[in-house]
Amino acid sequence: MLAAAQFRALRHQVPSLHLILLINVTFLTFITSSARAAPVTYVPSCVLACSSVFRILKWRRVHYAGAAAARRMFASTVRTSLLFGLSLSAWSAWVLYTRSADVAAFIPFFAALSTIACAVCMVSLPRAAYAVIWSGTVPMVVAMIATGNPALMAAAANLSVIAVLLFAWMQRQHQQFHDIVQAHATTIEREREVAHLAFNDQLTGLANRRAFLARLDEAQRPAGQRLDTTVVLMDLDGFKAVNDRLGHGVGDVLLRRVSDRLAQHVPPKALCARLGGDEFAVLLPTADAAEVAEAARRIAAIFDRPITIGDDVVQPRGSIGLSTGDVWPDDPIDLMHRADLALYESKALKQAQPYFFHIGLQQQSDRRRIIETAYQDPAALAQLGVHFQPIVRTGTGEVVAFEALMRWQHPQLGNVPPDELFAVADRARVATHFTDHLFARALAKATQWPAHLALSFNVTAGEVGPHLCTMIAAACDRHGFAPDRLIVEITETALLRDLEMAQRTIAELQALGVRVALDDFGAGFASIGYLKHIRFDLIKIDGGLVRSIVECPLAGQLLIGVVELCRAVGTPIVVEQVETEAQLDILRVLGVDKVQGYLLGHPTAEPDLTTHEWLQANHM
Repeated sequence: MLAAAQFRALRHQVPSLHLILLINVTFLTFITSSARAAPVTYVPSCVLACSSVFRILKWRRVHYAGAAAARRMFASTVRTSLLFGLSLSAWSAWVLYTRSADVAAFIPFFAALSTIACAVCMVSLPRAAYAVIWSGTVPMVVAMIATGNPALMAAAANLSVIAVLLFAWMQRQHQQFHDIVQAHATTIEREREVAHLAFNDQLTGLANRRAFLARLDEAQRPAGQRLDTTVVLMDLDGFKAVNDRLGHGVGDVLLRRVSDRLAQHVPPKALCARLGGDEFAVLLPTADAAEVAEAARRIAAIFDRPITIGDDVVQPRGSIGLSTGDVWPDDPIDLMHRADLALYESKALKQAQPYFFHIGLQQQSDRRRIIETAYQDPAALAQLGVHFQPIVRTGTGEVVAFEALMRWQHPQLGNVPPDELFAVADRARVATHFTDHLFARALAKATQWPAHLALSFNVTAGEVGPHLCTMIAAACDRHGFAPDRLIVEITETALLRDLEMAQRTIAELQALGVRVALDDFGAGFASIGYLKHIRFDLIKIDGGLVRSIVECPLAGQLLIGVVELCRAVGTPIVVEQVETEAQLDILRVLGVDKVQGYLLGHPTAEPDLTTHEWLQANHM
């Protein structure tokens, strides 16, 4: 850094110094010339003048080529300065002893001016300045003293004082120059550190979100041409579980290892970035289908092998979404949004394979966005209705409860299935707005029923928490509805999300007198294990176990096993999706007490509260 600064300063200062020396030599030659002087007397001045011109031209053309080359240039400058100083001293002494006194009087002025010019112009390279000052001043002072002329001797003393003062001044100036260069270098280094912090992820060393978006924003193209760029988004599935189970230290190591693999598996010109948390991105400088497919395959391969961290072995899993510039090539930043849609779809499918954006995903996204904001739209909420499906006792045909089911005919989207509504709302964390609205409407209708009829109501995984208990207690109190007439249905998903929260919420609901049912039992993989931890008031067996019991003996055996399991834990059951009398006959033989399905009644806004007499007549 210091060598570069010295070189830049000298490149401007050395030509100025030699220009001053050239002017001094020219005027000194003019003053000391005479008509009777031999031509040979002009040789020294011509040599000095030509040397100055040569140095001026050389320094004008030279460019910085590194510290080593600069140091060689400095050494050459010191040698040249020493030679110039001695040459000027010799020529000045010759003039001093061969010319008249009035001409010789100009010598001290010439020497002082040259010394000062050298000190000022060579302050960035003190060695060269010292060489000129001492080689040019000391011999000149000695020569002036040797003349015995009092005036020249006084001038010699004056010149000596000037040289000493200039020497001290140059030391201070060079130190200041050094300090300024050092401060500038420190500032640049800090700016680099700040830039590194601003554009690099500190944990993994990859580019960060800001750097990725800046590079993506540079990927512009002329209007009407496709964007030759692909955005790949990737995040780790189950990373939170690794952090919770093994600790954040292991989680950080996992992120670094995945980052290393990612950097090794992408093409050389691709940009890898960590956007935050467990989300990564890759910017590919191509939209060619074959090249992108190969890059996607290589990126997916980072999940093929487990990662060993100390005594722990972690099998990384991830979802990958891609968007290429040849699909809707509008704004480069739009590629991020589209890749995010593809990533969302990849996570939903749980296929651990790269998923490419297509136009249908944008349409689905627009639909989700409308659903997410619908709770703020009174016109949309006005179309939100509640239908009721009966739960019937098989032995008597008596209706014992109604399950409240959402029906929504949206003015823009048409019919919105309940599963879609609550899946979108739960992801957007706005499900409670819809649930509160639906529960209030269902409860208002249920208060008109006879006291022996219960209301069964579904809640999503995201709603299981303190708010649910508070909302139910307040609504029941407001409508004068007995909590023991209410059944809250909770799916396995809620238990998977946060078992401790689910246990607390269920206990609080049961303390209010509300019955809690495990919905869709038999549809998942882990429901049986939850029966050890939570005491449910009711188990609703998923209709998937009933659908083929008439035609498939194995399906019947599975259903028998599930029914016996529920009896073993002492929990009443309801079998869902009963659609044929043959299914009902089998369930009755198995001793199933309560059923629900289209055979018993379709969901309607105004439910039939009467006993199913035909059921009583045919199955008693």
